[in-house]
Amino acid sequence: MTPPPGKAPTPERPSLASRAAGMLAGVAVGDALGMPSEFLSRETIRELYGGITDLRTADARHPHARLPAGSVTDDTDHTLLLADLLLEEGRIEPLALAGRLSAWGRSPRVVSNRFVGPSTLKTLQALEAGVKLDEVPRGGTSCGAAMRVAALAIALPDRAELEAQVVASCAVSHFTKSAISGAMAMAFALSEALSSEGDLDQIAAAAIAGSERGLQHGAWTWSAPLGKRVEHVMRWVVELDEDRVIDNLYELIGVDMYADQLVPDAIALTAVGGADPNRAMLLAANLGGDSDTLASLAGSLSGAVNGLEAIRPDWFATVERVNDLALVPLAERLLAMRARRSR
Repeated sequence: MTPPPGKAPTPERPSLASRAAGMLAGVAVGDALGMPSEFLSRETIRELYGGITDLRTADARHPHARLPAGSVTDDTDHTLLLADLLLEEGRIEPLALAGRLSAWGRSPRVVSNRFVGPSTLKTLQALEAGVKLDEVPRGGTSCGAAMRVAALAIALPDRAELEAQVVASCAVSHFTKSAISGAMAMAFALSEALSSEGDLDQIAAAAIAGSERGLQHGAWTWSAPLGKRVEHVMRWVVELDEDRVIDNLYELIGVDMYADQLVPDAIALTAVGGADPNRAMLLAANLGGDSDTLASLAGSLSGAVNGLEAIRPDWFATVERVNDLALVPLAERLLAMRARRSR
């Protein structure tokens, strides 16, 4: 149908299959783009690399220097680990998750490249010391729970079930209000990106609702109100120029390894990137700090909004080849579970 004169045609919404695959592709490609700049400041990124513009190896002095360009880290590993557990068992059982995390932590690739985050590290050290799985430390407040929820958002369309399984996914290493709030915010935002028309205001509202639901679970910990930070960044996106938005994310919200920083950042970068998830991921990679997680979160959200076709195919192909991934079939299996859960 030809649009009326003077009116631009409405872009066709990517299929659900494309959006689900785009979400998983964004997790992995963002992770790989942010890998060389993790732990660094914006200034150091410019000094070492002149900026991140492509998949690349890390500087020789960087902890990830041995990894080839396109390598993923724990963000993707844990997302896929959670996906496999959900598909095999139909739900997330915390003790089974603990066992898989322990096996992952002992693998040569993880040990040699020091992928383990601080909260998960405490859990794995306790498991190695012989502590029972139901007694391991689980007071993590980092973003390790928020970074891995993409598969849950794809497979579980019902928000109540999604909430229960996000809590279960946090129960081993991140059973605190702040960590669960961040994980729930990200899960609800991704779920909204799949089920709605990709409206960023609706996605932001879902993240705020998720953050509030997450505070109903876990041990008390203090963190800045994630929902208020989402409100701030969405207002900045509308009112400020792009450079000021990026500066505010770095200077006022932060890029450390906490979900109350990284989830609002990811939502803002998705808005700034618009129809281009590649740009959203590059902006995240150049912010430094926990850049691989931030780029992964922004990639998953923007990939869910814009579909797999919007992600650079050469990047996607390289990341799949280097890490031996098959993300499109995985997305299809998760969507099949979603269809069964929707009946």
